[in-house]
Amino acid sequence: MFYAKSQPGETIKEHTDLLLAGLQLLRKSYGHKINAGERFWELLRTAALYHDFGKANVLFQNKMRKLRGEDTLPCSLSSRDEIPHNFVSVALIPFNELGLTKEEWRFLVEAIGFHHERNTLPNSSAIQAYVQQTISRTTVEALFKHMGLPYRPEESSKRLLKLLEKDRKPKYDQDLHDKPEFFRQHVLLKGLLHRLDHAVSAHVAVETGVEENTGEKTYRFLQGNFGKLQPAQEFAMLHRDRNVIMAASTGTGKTEAALLWAGEEKAFITLPLRVSLNAMYDRLREGAKIGLEHLGLLHSGSLDYLTEKDLVDGEETYQVSRQLSQKIMLTTIDQVLKFPFLYKGFEKELATFAYSKLVIDEIQAYDPNIAAMLIKALEMVVKIGGKFMIMTATLPKLYLETISSRGVILEDQWVYRSFPNDDLKRHRIHLHDSQIKDVTESIIDSGRQNKVLVICNTVDRAIAVYQQLKEQVKEQLEQGQLNKDVPVWLLHARFIKKHKLSLEQRVTKFAESGWHQKDGEVETGIWVTTQIVEASLDVDFDELYTEMCSLDSLFQRMGRCYRIRRYAGEEPNVHIFTANASGIGTVYDKVIVQMSSDALQPLQNRIMLESEKMLMVERLYSKENLRNTSFLQKFNEAIIFFDNQLFFETESREAQDMLRNIRSREAIPWKFHDKVEKLIKQLGRETDKNRRRKCRQEIEKMSVPLNEKTLRIKDVALCPLEARGLEHLSWIMDTDADYEFDENTLQGSGLVYKKKADIF
Repeated sequence: MFYAKSQPGETIKEHTDLLLAGLQLLRKSYGHKINAGERFWELLRTAALYHDFGKANVLFQNKMRKLRGEDTLPCSLSSRDEIPHNFVSVALIPFNELGLTKEEWRFLVEAIGFHHERNTLPNSSAIQAYVQQTISRTTVEALFKHMGLPYRPEESSKRLLKLLEKDRKPKYDQDLHDKPEFFRQHVLLKGLLHRLDHAVSAHVAVETGVEENTGEKTYRFLQGNFGKLQPAQEFAMLHRDRNVIMAASTGTGKTEAALLWAGEEKAFITLPLRVSLNAMYDRLREGAKIGLEHLGLLHSGSLDYLTEKDLVDGEETYQVSRQLSQKIMLTTIDQVLKFPFLYKGFEKELATFAYSKLVIDEIQAYDPNIAAMLIKALEMVVKIGGKFMIMTATLPKLYLETISSRGVILEDQWVYRSFPNDDLKRHRIHLHDSQIKDVTESIIDSGRQNKVLVICNTVDRAIAVYQQLKEQVKEQLEQGQLNKDVPVWLLHARFIKKHKLSLEQRVTKFAESGWHQKDGEVETGIWVTTQIVEASLDVDFDELYTEMCSLDSLFQRMGRCYRIRRYAGEEPNVHIFTANASGIGTVYDKVIVQMSSDALQPLQNRIMLESEKMLMVERLYSKENLRNTSFLQKFNEAIIFFDNQLFFETESREAQDMLRNIRSREAIPWKFHDKVEKLIKQLGRETDKNRRRKCRQEIEKMSVPLNEKTLRIKDVALCPLEARGLEHLSWIMDTDADYEFDENTLQGSGLVYKKKADIF
């Protein structure tokens, strides 16, 4: 018996057969899109066939046997001497039988030898000695018989092991850099082997919902509900075979346009914020609307969201999403677009885009470092054979110029600009040379009859404004100035995951787009938030009070107010506060914010048109206008960084951390200490795998991600959680921070540091 997996027991042949079946499914589903030729598919089959041969070594088999409670086999080596099975597999490939070209051997050895990426590099002499000590000639013969393959005696290949050792040396890297077709073949073979192996190990299909035609479903929905397509949607549908940049105003149906553009193909739709993805997932999955059946959701909190939303198949949806197997994937960029870092294993995501379409929504919402990475990612997607669409309401000219200069798309081809809603006047703005705290009484007065949104640039400022509003509402009630309560809610990133999810769902329900067209009593009140509601959240408020920020962010915020309605009032419905705005110089570039403020001055108390917003952002972010700014310097440096990035220098997790541009710690407020301790004890007693996972999830739902820089500034010390499997979590001591939240009313400040900062 040759085990590949211990639980459930799975032999090397059984595991390999599943990979080969997955390969057939992949080829049948998308082989015509991958465009790699018959020889490539033969090579991929060979890689799948031999990738786990190294597991036949006695130390690996003994490890499986121990886990299964079986007797171990005699061996002179200890577990400390074990060499990764993927390296050993290379030694067992029948060199004389396969008859590959020199280049094909390089691809095959790299794919098999590194189908698990590890920190250790292969040493050919050590592997050769290890094979001699752990795999006898009799064992090899039995392995080939187990796999149903003819066996002809052959020594373990020193030549292939030497090649494996060289594969992570500069010569191989240089070929990847200098030879486009070499790079593509490497990525496809290794990346698709990763996909197959990971999907089989997770017990999910490598691709699902191949037959679902997203574009057709979307077309039927739009025709049935509206009788026609909007111009942007028609453009997307007509240019399915092209890379497309779509700069169109809010309300032009960009999400549906993206689905029409996807057509019958596999597609990834990315958004900057998880809350926006969650809302989109709900909207697209509902049967009363488009009703997509094979829809994936993948971000750092998607498991919690899916299991909370759907107790029946939430876990299954997550696992299929995690393996990139769903037909339409809604995801954040850190999950699928970090491959410009060329980290170990980057090929898995990039190879998937050889037969997939990519939609990047709201590219202007990312900082210049990340925007540079996205442009590099688009370049790589096109070279591997995929297609992309950029959707945005405001397109920085710098990004379009850079994309054009790199030959990814030409500025005058397949770039769509549309402002059909210019006649739908939605926003009358007023700039105040003061702070939001100075007008809280006006905000309360408006909140009595309206849905009011307040957006601050930092969490501390949002908490302070929220607390001031709550105190003033309480005072006015006590003094009889209010005849009923004006509810005030707060949403920011420093709520524990469980509460943050509840708040995200609540704000979406409170200001659901189209609420004004429904019958019944209208709910009014005030929501104080940070940028978390800024991008692509389908909400519609009556009034917006916001701190000054960069134009692109500001216009995104304005899109949450009078989202699809005409504003006929003479008084401003968008109030912008320029004095002492928080986060200037940290969250937002100081020079760009000042230029943004200057650009808005001529529009004081005026209705702003959608076309004006687009043109203002284009001018603001042109190379000429950005000259000598830190924004342009960061962008240019990032482009140079990704153009000169070395292969396999970083781990996938490191790339993810760099992409998020933040070092964070998951911590649990001390308030939940007793509850968490009970769950930890339960976790220690539990033996069932699924119940242990759910127990860990319950503990993790009580954590909040904290920026390490902020922790230093606030002088907060974290105490590690001493529990196996929860080492990534820490306690926040009650001497450093308070946590306030009412689960019935969904109101409270969340995590508040006791060391106060000068937040006003």
